[in-house]
Amino acid sequence: MKNKKEFYDYVIENVRRYLPPSFEDAQVFIEVKEKENGRKVPVLLVMRREEPSLPCIPLEEAYRDYVEGDDLDICVRKIADLRMKYDHLEYLADLSYTSDYEKVKGRLMIKLCDPELNHGWLENKIYTVHGDFAAVYYVRLCEEREKIFSMPVTKQLMEKWEVTLKQLHKDALLSERAKQAFLFTMDDYWRTVRTESERSRNLLDRKTKWHPEMAETPMLCLTNRNMTNGASMILQKDIMKQAGEIIGSDFYVLPSSIHETLLVPIGIMDVSGLLQMVKEVNEAEVELCDQLSDKVQYYDRKKGTLENAERRNQKSTFFIMNGEFYTGKESSAA
Repeated sequence: MKNKKEFYDYVIENVRRYLPPSFEDAQVFIEVKEKENGRKVPVLLVMRREEPSLPCIPLEEAYRDYVEGDDLDICVRKIADLRMKYDHLEYLADLSYTSDYEKVKGRLMIKLCDPELNHGWLENKIYTVHGDFAAVYYVRLCEEREKIFSMPVTKQLMEKWEVTLKQLHKDALLSERAKQAFLFTMDDYWRTVRTESERSRNLLDRKTKWHPEMAETPMLCLTNRNMTNGASMILQKDIMKQAGEIIGSDFYVLPSSIHETLLVPIGIMDVSGLLQMVKEVNEAEVELCDQLSDKVQYYDRKKGTLENAERRNQKSTFFIMNGEFYTGKESSAA
């Protein structure tokens, strides 16, 4: 059994065996890419002379398949097959169109992340800050068997586009609308995840009534039709307003993952319990690549705004008495 470094070296030395003659003089090397949440991901690059685009092939999954029992050379062949497949994807073969903003604005995407955890990763990317979250902008290149190929919007691209950040955000929100927001019960959510079935009831259609007292699990899931990078739907102000009308009260937003958020009516659990739950679930059940944040949000229906729930809770426990601040606990004892 080869260790990870030995496996990667073997891939570099042998991947050309499974590639066509056009790759005979290609450069084959590995780079470590910095990804969200501080991840360092090794990727394989097979670069021919004057390559118009340079697809990166993640290697960690291939190594995991090898450790779990796949034949070494079968793993290398799969990597070669994936590299050849990239050559036949129209939107990866020639990316020159991405310099034209009018051609890509309808393909804009938003991914949310926690900026405190992503200082280095955000360095050359275009993003806006919305409370505790950063909205990072991408161009969707193509989709292949439910896998989305995208490229981040960089400062260099913004200079070519000559578009303002305000306009970029507005167009990205419009582009995201095409993904269709989905708000459904936790029972429907778990059924969809476990059986990969279609979502049967979208509460935003207003065809189904919902009330926390009617639900076994009194929380809702907000995402998009594909359940991919659906946490960004919390930036759609009208969707959040509709969610508040359906719930019938202010609510907490749990950053379940980058793919969805959970909406919990006030009064179901206290803030400390929600914070602990999110942290434990992130640590135990959510892959690092999919983690959004541990920071629970409070949605104020009247203001139409999100606020850090913990800080809001701390502010609400203080009041002024005789010109000094007291906590509710201390004042009751007095």
